[in-house]
Amino acid sequence: MASTMGSERARGALAYLRRQITTGTWPVGSRIPIEPELAEEMGVGRSTVREAVRSLASVGMLETAPGRGTFVRSATPTSSLLNEFLNDFTLEEILSYRRALEIEAAQQAALQRTEEDIVALEEAAKEEMGCTRCPVLGMIDGSDTTAFSSKFHQLIFDAAKNRLLSSLYAGINDQLRTPEHRGRLANVATGAEMEQDHARVLDAIRRRDFIDAVHAMVEHVDHDVVIVNEQNEIVPPLVRSPEAQQRIDQARDAQNV
Repeated sequence: MASTMGSERARGALAYLRRQITTGTWPVGSRIPIEPELAEEMGVGRSTVREAVRSLASVGMLETAPGRGTFVRSATPTSSLLNEFLNDFTLEEILSYRRALEIEAAQQAALQRTEEDIVALEEAAKEEMGCTRCPVLGMIDGSDTTAFSSKFHQLIFDAAKNRLLSSLYAGINDQLRTPEHRGRLANVATGAEMEQDHARVLDAIRRRDFIDAVHAMVEHVDHDVVIVNEQNEIVPPLVRSPEAQQRIDQARDAQNV
């Protein structure tokens, strides 16, 4: 980024924008102030602001949506760099990694969440009730929302209070959105099953029970997004033996006693 932002004033503008993002002043998903406001706030020209925004967009921290504004995409440049790195791995490996991130996020969310996080998760769970996803991932209820932009799932990462974990998750989802992967992925749970899964995860996080949160998320991600082959048969990233599943069930039952 330094090579494209040569002057001291330009570097200062870039540092300012980056600091607003990394400190959470501009949360992930929020729209940043418009160009004239930023120019006045930093005491620089609009072209300097434009270049700083372009630099942060190039590493995946900002994203400009024509007619809507510029939004914070990631708190770190990890997403963009990870996306390039993931090109060398199979879809099975990528989906397994996503699964591991979601399980870890559920555990950390149960330990780190605030009351504000719970309220936000409850609202997101209500908003996503009734959403029925297509067998092959793509549209949900005619919108351009996908399983990779679930507000409920993103809020779990926010509640985990781990910016790196959240950024890695964003990078994984960006990779899975690409056409070559997206056509091979499917949801196998019904709308009612998705709602029950979310309710179980939320309940465990609300109770600060990190063991239950892990178990609930494990069961959820096993059918939230799966791989299908050309015969439309499910190819899960993780296949458990009956014995392994029995041990998991026994451990969960023991926690509920």
